Amino acid sequence: MSDAAPPPPPGQTSGCLTWPSIAAVLIVGIVSFTVLRGLDRFGSLLGFLGNAGGKQTITESFHENIRKVTGTQGDVLELATLEADETFTRMDAKTVAWNLVYLGTTVSEIRAPAVYRYHLKLSDKWAVTTEGSTCVVIAPAIRPSLPPAIRTDKMEKKSEAGWGRFNAAQNLADLEKSITPTLERRAGNSTHIDSIREPARLAVTKFVKAWLLTHQQQSGIDKIVVLFPDEPAAKDGSAARQAAVPLSLVP
Repeated sequence: MSDAAPPPPPGQTSGCLTWPSIAAVLIVGIVSFTVLRGLDRFGSLLGFLGNAGGKQTITESFHENIRKVTGTQGDVLELATLEADETFTRMDAKTVAWNLVYLGTTVSEIRAPAVYRYHLKLSDKWAVTTEGSTCVVIAPAIRPSLPPAIRTDKMEKKSEAGWGRFNAAQNLADLEKSITPTLERRAGNSTHIDSIREPARLAVTKFVKAWLLTHQQQSGIDKIVVLFPDEPAAKDGSAARQAAVPLSLVP
């Protein structure tokens, strides 16, 4: 009699796995792959939301830090210095006898370099937001630091009295008294502000970059736009159209 094993029943293989086992393995593999892909996408979504939340807190974090700075290190961020040669003139004409007799005009003049300094107040209003990968900053207004300085070592004076006048010294003294108020008025005019606007913008950009790096708020941010409240772009919301400065190019 032969000892050979009987043939397997119909539908059953003679290998290690049966068809139902193979089907089960395939199903488990497909389900596992689907679950892993879902977890990966969910993780990406959480990362995105986490970054978005971080960006949304920039303004809040910035203001919180500014309060600390103003409480311990003062309320002024120096922006720029402008030196300009200024000329001051005072003319004093006089007549007598019901304006029939002209006694001449005394003319005094002072020329000297004036030094204007500009700053902003850290406690003034800031707007710090993000537009994509760009940090958009609307800084406080530029302010002149008063009073301006004058370089007395380079001052030039002259005063000439009219033919019938004897007040050259007094007219010159009165002119000197008016220099500081005149400089203060000139310091805040639009011509002077526009002259230092770009150096001031760079100073604020450097300040904001230092804050971003120090407080680890730079995730996803690679450019900075700084605007001042008197600029049209700050008023009409066109900040995104301004030329942004890459962080890598900020000194």
